[in-house]
Amino acid sequence: MGLELLAAALACYTLAGLLGLGVLRWRFLADLSAAAAIVAGVLVVVTAAFWLGGSRASLTLPISTPIGGLAFRATPLAGTFLLLSGVVGTGISLYTAGYAPHVGGPLRQATLHSLLNLSFAAILLLLAAANAFSFLLAWEVMVISTYVLVSLEFDRPGRPQAAFLMLALSKIGFIAMAVGFIAVGALQSGVSFATLAHHPVASGVLASAAFVLFLVGFGVKAGLVPWQGWLPEAHPAAPANVSAALSGVVVSMGIYGLVLSVITLLPAPADWWGYLALGLGVVTAAYGVLFSLLVPNLKRMLAYSTIENLGFMVAMLGLSLVFASSHQRLLAAAALVVVILHAFYHALLKSTLFMGAGCVDVGAHGLDMDRLGGLARRMRWTTLLFFIGAMGLAGVPPLNGFQTEWLGLQMLIRSRVLSSPESRVYMATAGMLLTLTFALAATAYVRVFGGAFLGAPRSQRAAQAIEVPLTMRLGMLVTAGVAVITALIPPIGIGEAVASAEGATHTPGLLNALLPPFLRHPTEFALPIRVGGTFLSQILHNNGMVIVPTSFSYAFISPTFIFLSLVCIIALTALALRLLGRRVRRESDVWIGGGGEYRASMQYTASGFTNLFRSTFGGVFRDQRDIQRDYHQAPFFTHSVRYVRRVIEPVETYLYRPTVTIAGQISRAAGRFQSGHVSLYLLYLVAVFVLILLIH
Repeated sequence: MGLELLAAALACYTLAGLLGLGVLRWRFLADLSAAAAIVAGVLVVVTAAFWLGGSRASLTLPISTPIGGLAFRATPLAGTFLLLSGVVGTGISLYTAGYAPHVGGPLRQATLHSLLNLSFAAILLLLAAANAFSFLLAWEVMVISTYVLVSLEFDRPGRPQAAFLMLALSKIGFIAMAVGFIAVGALQSGVSFATLAHHPVASGVLASAAFVLFLVGFGVKAGLVPWQGWLPEAHPAAPANVSAALSGVVVSMGIYGLVLSVITLLPAPADWWGYLALGLGVVTAAYGVLFSLLVPNLKRMLAYSTIENLGFMVAMLGLSLVFASSHQRLLAAAALVVVILHAFYHALLKSTLFMGAGCVDVGAHGLDMDRLGGLARRMRWTTLLFFIGAMGLAGVPPLNGFQTEWLGLQMLIRSRVLSSPESRVYMATAGMLLTLTFALAATAYVRVFGGAFLGAPRSQRAAQAIEVPLTMRLGMLVTAGVAVITALIPPIGIGEAVASAEGATHTPGLLNALLPPFLRHPTEFALPIRVGGTFLSQILHNNGMVIVPTSFSYAFISPTFIFLSLVCIIALTALALRLLGRRVRRESDVWIGGGGEYRASMQYTASGFTNLFRSTFGGVFRDQRDIQRDYHQAPFFTHSVRYVRRVIEPVETYLYRPTVTIAGQISRAAGRFQSGHVSLYLLYLVAVFVLILLIH
């Protein structure tokens, strides 16, 4: 059943795409297309269960090329990413049923339905690929289809440029990963991933070169600095359901490709591999979270948050390589669990948030957080589901983000087993930067939720916001609901991540190392003891309900104990304030500095909330403030003053723009050789022919 169910899911996605094309003539086919896609998503989830359960099915099609044929297989590593693809795909398909009418006319709706399903079908083939040729072919289909989806609203300013930037960087990454596959011998006919996993070909300098190429190739899709520029441009340009697919599934394929190539296809890592990946990941995470604190556009902020989370995953992959090079096999596998688990959680939560951003755009007709506010009263279900996603990625216990962030920091603390003092200092620095990143991420999500959903409306559109259709809310409910379930029952998420990591590293015993006995073997305890005494004893002995390593013996504080303590303190404080305030209650107008009438614009906005960070990190942002005065018709008397703030993104300003300028100059110079005269082209051919004769 390993590949049969996958074939059925592919057939459903194909049917959904064909029905989507029929929307050009019959609008009712849109609902049938969404229904077929939902069935496909459910089949993918069932397929993932078989793969994580140990299915080893394989299939080779009778198609051959000089660089390999079409071959597919089931692996536990691909199972986790197949699972996240199925859950997120199901949610997005439900969401699309209500969202598609808002993207434009029948032609755009048909394109959206068709290409979105084609993208998910390509992702399934990518995860099932058994050799490099199948992998690269599916990768290219995924890239091209998502490029068209991002440029769907091509008539709006900036959309074509954003889509082209994504495509250009994707092509750079494709070339790098293809050359990497050549370096490890994966593009030779008949060579499969399974063969290379057991008998690596590359070694020494060649293996190091392949590692760098894979890091660049898959790092482009994962948004590593300095290739992260396409994310904050493509996500705001794309429709909300496409943004959810990009940030939830497509970027996860970059992580899957990195784990597949670096962990599976390459030999034992050199010492510097892990330090390079760890450093790049930490810098990327810090870069993403700093800019997520500034931008007022909701979708652009979420795109920068994606950069931050992908940076954390790459950093943990680097840590796994560091442990592997130091022969700490169990720790290396545990760090890889963090990578896979965070990829799963991030896909669920970030797709929820992007779908929520689409709900805000549809209901309030805008994404500028400084112009929103007060949506919690008018869009209650959207607010609740967005709150779950925001708190999950903010690292609030006991939700998903906290689990992986806690375990990731514990992995860095465990780096004390490394013998080199320089290595321990490096790890301590990385740990401090990641801790700061997590704190700033929590601040960023408090800013987003408070600025967009709380307070009073700061615009007429926000004041007239309406709740979105039921299918859009159900789409968010699927991903947010699975996220909550896996957060409150840790063995579900941990189990699938451990199955993937054990399949990639052949390291048994991970589950026993990462889960306390109460969660590993609940049947060993009688029900009253399990609910009462055993539960409390596990908390008091540093083994809470959230991920707390036991075999490593270094989790000195139980995160569950922290969470329960905070809940008790907050509840007692709230009760005390309520009791004290019951006797004396007085209502008065808000003090506005001696001014006149209170206006909603006097609230803290999302931008005002982070002014302190603008000042603190102004050297990174290159923050600029302009004061614009409106004199009306009187040249000497100011009618109003408006502050305009601009932020310079260093990578875009100092890397992308000069590169584009130089490339344009080279293209214009080379264009002189393309005159359009056939006689000149014949002269070029003769010159090349003579040159070849002289060389030989």
